[in-house]
Amino acid sequence: MQSWNTLLLQGPVDGKLLLWAEVQPRLTRDASRLGQVIARGALGVRLQNDVDLHAGYHFQHNNPAPGISSDEHRLWQQISAPVIRKPGGFALITRWRLEQRMFEGADDTGWRLRVLWRVQQPLKGPRSAGPLAWAETFVALNSTDWGAREGLDQQRAFVGWLQPLSPRLNLEAGYLYQHINRRGPNAGNHILNLTLNRRLG
Repeated sequence: MQSWNTLLLQGPVDGKLLLWAEVQPRLTRDASRLGQVIARGALGVRLQNDVDLHAGYHFQHNNPAPGISSDEHRLWQQISAPVIRKPGGFALITRWRLEQRMFEGADDTGWRLRVLWRVQQPLKGPRSAGPLAWAETFVALNSTDWGAREGLDQQRAFVGWLQPLSPRLNLEAGYLYQHINRRGPNAGNHILNLTLNRRLG
């Protein structure tokens, strides 16, 4: 059992210019210790039909057990776009993210593709509360000296609730299952996932 907690600030800051700023502390080992801390930032541009392009940097400190730690640096690029958007607020959104992963003390750069599909259904019109679900597939595009294996890396599936707290502030809360494909027995994590999302525009 884990608890992943995200503070996200994102949206347009000047015309079509976009900002993405995210901090994510993750509590592991039955949510009893701080096992990971992620900081992610990017700049982007909004194209026609709400197609967003971002490019940025990701830092991650891993501390799975006392005395065991590692630091990871990533460059990342992504495109996100609505596939279906209904007047009543129903939306199907996709996001494709490419990462270049580098660990301190290792030589290889790992390339990974992440593909996310997100469905949300406001119950009382656009920007109202309602159920939310998403699924994300991670595919490693190469093997590395720090342990990445080419092929399916992990799969995540989330079901929960989107609750507006103000016109530009949303809380997303629910259950996330993470399946990790690794050597030997695969790992499965049960996660309480909380995201506080502040939209800029």
